[in-house]
Amino acid sequence: MEFLTEVQQDDLKFFYSKFDELIANQLYKHKYALVHNKAIEGFFDSFENALTDAVSKYQPGEYVIQQIISETETSGFLYSAYAPT
Repeated sequence: MEFLTEVQQDDLKFFYSKFDELIANQLYKHKYALVHNKAIEGFFDSFENALTDAVSKYQPGEYVIQQIISETETSGFLYSAYAPT
């Protein structure tokens, strides 16, 4: 995580501390969470919407955006994206 600021590292740790709770809630599953100062500031349907909101409020390096998606769903997506045809 060396490419992240200390603030972003703390926000990412906060996100992962809440991950099980978030993924269990169907309202948040597959959404993008905007995290700032160890708080979730919003949930968005797309990364673009989360980023638009973030850059309108915060300076670069002051937030993280993470999708609420399970590891098995991510693995399945990556397999489909790279599977030979």
